[in-house]
Amino acid sequence: MPSSILSTPIIPTLISSLSSPPPTNPLPPPFLSSKTLIPSRRRRQTFLSRPLRVSAPPSPATTTIPIEDDERLSTKNSQGIQENEENQDSSSKFSWRDHWYPVSLVEDLDPSIATPFQLLNRDIVLWFDRSDSQWVALDDKCPHRLAPLSEGRIDENGHLQCSYHGWSFDGCGSCVRIPQASAEGPEARACQSPRACATRFPTMVSQGLLFVWPDENGWERAQTTSPPMQSLSKEDVGMKRLPDDFNNPQFSTVTIQRDLFYGYDTLMENVSDPSHIDFAHHKVTGRRDRAKALPFKMESSGLWGFSGSNDGNPKISAKFVAPCYYINKVEIDTKLPIVGDQKWIIWICSFNVPMAPGKTRSIVCSARNFFQFTMPGPAWWQVIPRWHEHWTSNKVYDGDMIVLQGQEKVFISKSMEGGSADVNKEYTTITFTPTQADRFVLAFRNWLRRHGNSQPEWFGTTNTLSLPSTVLSKRQMLDRYEQHTLKCSSCKKAYTTFQTLQKFLVGVAVVGTAAAGVPPDMQLRVILAGLAIVSAGLAYVLRDLQKNFIFIDYVHAEID
Repeated sequence: MPSSILSTPIIPTLISSLSSPPPTNPLPPPFLSSKTLIPSRRRRQTFLSRPLRVSAPPSPATTTIPIEDDERLSTKNSQGIQENEENQDSSSKFSWRDHWYPVSLVEDLDPSIATPFQLLNRDIVLWFDRSDSQWVALDDKCPHRLAPLSEGRIDENGHLQCSYHGWSFDGCGSCVRIPQASAEGPEARACQSPRACATRFPTMVSQGLLFVWPDENGWERAQTTSPPMQSLSKEDVGMKRLPDDFNNPQFSTVTIQRDLFYGYDTLMENVSDPSHIDFAHHKVTGRRDRAKALPFKMESSGLWGFSGSNDGNPKISAKFVAPCYYINKVEIDTKLPIVGDQKWIIWICSFNVPMAPGKTRSIVCSARNFFQFTMPGPAWWQVIPRWHEHWTSNKVYDGDMIVLQGQEKVFISKSMEGGSADVNKEYTTITFTPTQADRFVLAFRNWLRRHGNSQPEWFGTTNTLSLPSTVLSKRQMLDRYEQHTLKCSSCKKAYTTFQTLQKFLVGVAVVGTAAAGVPPDMQLRVILAGLAIVSAGLAYVLRDLQKNFIFIDYVHAEID
């Protein structure tokens, strides 16, 4: 992953078990939140697309393939997609700035503080306006001396106050107080100047997600554009809402978000690739011995994105809705004792948000209709906490992290060698993708090349050849604390609780040890000494468990 999340982010984590008949006690997928997500019902919008027929590559031969045939095999998947796309409007270009982007799970936002975020290389600050009971997004710089407003605080009047000189702003971005201004004369009217206002962006909350429109000049377009999570008919190719099963009581849901230090295209490619799960997430959400052929077929594609699926059991259906929404549905037919035939369904809906070159936020909403007792939920028997589920999800992210870091480094190097920063144009030359398992990966790279200008439309100046993945260490790439814990309300609270409990147990151990030699009664001495030993042991266990919130090294070769 960014890896993983696709397994958390990327594809269903249970997908690993997809490769073969489901076990009687499969591993639970890394899902996300226990809160019920309610879709907003609004105007319907239809998305038109033309069916895409893709020529399937032949099955790998058991004999040696001549070099010239080998090259044709490598590109046949991509050619099938590209040739059929020629019938579509090749001049259609995707407008990156004219769309809603999810920036955070609302349950992970703290309404009492200002939260910084990057969207399309633009720094913004998110905060809750109590007067209007709504989330606000402002340009993260004070109009006074350009200090970051995200370093400010919510003042006594519920306004966002800059920490540099105390200028305060309301939910509309208007300046409401300049402490240094005189009460009379021109300075008294400074607050009324348009130059004193902070730039505000359109926002909306839908199905537990906060969305931001990244263009401050796009208010009219934002109001006339269908909300990203609006309820659409099942026939709509560009379905942007969470599936209805997220509101079905037979399904349990969970959510997670993590900031990843690799590019949007790297994460999207990872999310489009179900076949990596059995290897990259061995014994987490997959198993190496379950890997098998995945003959995916493209069903439709266009400016809006693409969709496709495979046949068989399990059946994996995928849909990419530009710019960052990816839906995976996994259907597993199984037969259990007593209850008989069952259809297990797993939804993994990921939002892969381009924050800046080489940095992407992965937001994953997952649901499944089996083994609900192993997932967080509102029912009394769903005792698994959300933060514990995130431990598994972060293992999935970690399993992809270093692999994707290495891949991105090679892509950057190849781009520099060829004198072009566009990997998408030379993708089938740089890589060898002879199987249909890579069909969705090629479809995304083709979409990015044909419609997405090969990369998001960043604000400001960028250097796409010097990315975080090229300079960060493995320890920094796998840093769960900065990437997730600090941004997750559940894990942040649990980590603080663990620390407090550990300190208490250490204190009990110290007091018990010191007091063990005081009582004349030997039995009481033994009790105090035993209490000290048990407390010290529990403190050590808690200290070890806290690593799940901070950093755990991931070495694929050590997982047998």
